[in-house]
Amino acid sequence: MLLCAMLTITELNRQAESLIRQNRKLQLLLTEGEIANLHREDSGHLFFSLRDEKSAVRAVMFAHLAERLRFQPENGLQVIAAANADFYPVSGTFQLRVTDMLLQGIGTVQRGFLRKEQELQKEGILSASGKKPLPENPRKIGIITSAQGAALQDILHILKRRSPLAETVIFPVHVQGIYAEAEICQALKAADSQQLDVLILGRGGGSAEDLAIFNAESVVRTVSACHTPVISAVGHETDVTLTDKAADLRASTPSAAAELATSPHFPEMQTLSGERLFSVRQIPADGIFRIILPDGSVTVRAFYQERKFIMNDNEKLRQYAVRTEQKLASVVDGLSVQAQHRQMTADSLFHAMRHSLTAGGKRIRPALIYAFCELCGSAPEKADAAAAAMEMTHTSSLIFDDLPAMDNDDFRRGKPSCHKAFGEATAMLAGIGLICAPFQIIAEDNALTPEQKTKLIQILATEEGTAGMVGGQMLDMLFETAGTVTAEQLEMMCLGKTGALMKASCQMGIICGGGSAEQVEAAGNYGLATGLAFQMVDDILDVTSTSEQLGKPVGSDAEEGKQTFVTLLGIAQAKNRAAELTAKAHTALDKFPESETRAFLHSLTDALLVRVQ
Repeated sequence: MLLCAMLTITELNRQAESLIRQNRKLQLLLTEGEIANLHREDSGHLFFSLRDEKSAVRAVMFAHLAERLRFQPENGLQVIAAANADFYPVSGTFQLRVTDMLLQGIGTVQRGFLRKEQELQKEGILSASGKKPLPENPRKIGIITSAQGAALQDILHILKRRSPLAETVIFPVHVQGIYAEAEICQALKAADSQQLDVLILGRGGGSAEDLAIFNAESVVRTVSACHTPVISAVGHETDVTLTDKAADLRASTPSAAAELATSPHFPEMQTLSGERLFSVRQIPADGIFRIILPDGSVTVRAFYQERKFIMNDNEKLRQYAVRTEQKLASVVDGLSVQAQHRQMTADSLFHAMRHSLTAGGKRIRPALIYAFCELCGSAPEKADAAAAAMEMTHTSSLIFDDLPAMDNDDFRRGKPSCHKAFGEATAMLAGIGLICAPFQIIAEDNALTPEQKTKLIQILATEEGTAGMVGGQMLDMLFETAGTVTAEQLEMMCLGKTGALMKASCQMGIICGGGSAEQVEAAGNYGLATGLAFQMVDDILDVTSTSEQLGKPVGSDAEEGKQTFVTLLGIAQAKNRAAELTAKAHTALDKFPESETRAFLHSLTDALLVRVQ
């Protein structure tokens, strides 16, 4: 029996590191190669590969050395590099630490690419003319990609969300390696014979070597010869291959290809006679219309026509929003000045807070505080502190919600999430600052009595805490790994996660207005019903809207396997349940005397439901 040493991976890598670093020939060397996969960090460090026609090696050039170069490094340039060989034992990576580079011209691989591109361009294969248009509503969609790659799952998730009735046909292939070229060409020919409406060809990101197969002449020619419209989705935004140029449409990523291949046709609105409506403004005077959904249709009656436009056209809602914006601006400026007086100046923290506070939105929760305050006959000035406090509390929850450890969303209200704009650490501190500030705002407000301040702080602390919003968020996380979740359990979670702050907003408005205990209870019932309906509509929007319409990524719940009211009840039943809760909210409002403000709240209640249109 042959005896051999047993080495751990760590020991193996350490020995490899030692062999490389002790070899003098590798510690000061010259090599010639072509730059590929170039990435510049904000710090100025360069990460790239050096390659010839057969091999490639990773390389790094640190900023203080890169700034001395007499040319601008770019992919495809041929260089002579002075370097030290290095080995990174943590990942077992061999690389060169480049100290200087001398430009030689365009590399052999890049020259071959450019020559091939020019030849294909002359033949018209890469010409922009003659591209086939994509069908408006494809019913049969083909996908050519690796069966094991994440790209396939990304495409399938988006197709399921945006075009649930379409048939999907998958043609699994290798997307790199010796078999890839032949398999992709065969799959393209087979797919083109299947009477597909559109075909997606692609793969996820990778190095230039990984994507090279999509520059193969046979693949490019086969794509160009397809009668079926082809969307090419190879790599990331910055990766462009000859296949991309030959296809009828290039998508920046596989996910983008799925978006481009489909159109969000649901929910579609129709009159009762079947005429299609493209805007809620086209709803007939009787206020009755039909929403067509993937799993059935729902007939909707808007009780008062003016309510349909409240979210965009109501002057009262705009006035509340302006008051909130002004109060928030003065509060954040005051906090910044206070920090400066204590020599705690940190501009990035307040920039992050302002970034999230000014991201937009209808300011629904502050509007509820102002409205319920006015229902009790008080002026809106009494509610300024509470309204700003609530919006800061709500904004802090969104900052935390978007973090990678939670929902991992890159956008909020159409802007980059706080952690994407300022980093996770600053985002967390901004969120904490926005949680703490509301209690100071309320405590220092001169328009409120001590009893009102105490009650407001008690309500806010309770409803944002473990028995309210925080508790609901925890249940949301636990439900992600739970085997089964019932609709009742999901409602309980949403009553905390979403309903608690809606309830608090309504009750805080009554407190600011000096209302009775009975009015506080009625306002709380209204807030819970509205908050739960609000969440149900959000779940519907998550599968029926676009990112542009919603201002944040859509379909993220489904992609992460989260249970929602749509997955448990279906869109139609979720819509009906939201309508039931809306009716309960209207009933709670009827306990208050008739007034212009009560009519506004009735309209706002309906408008929150009509968002699915």
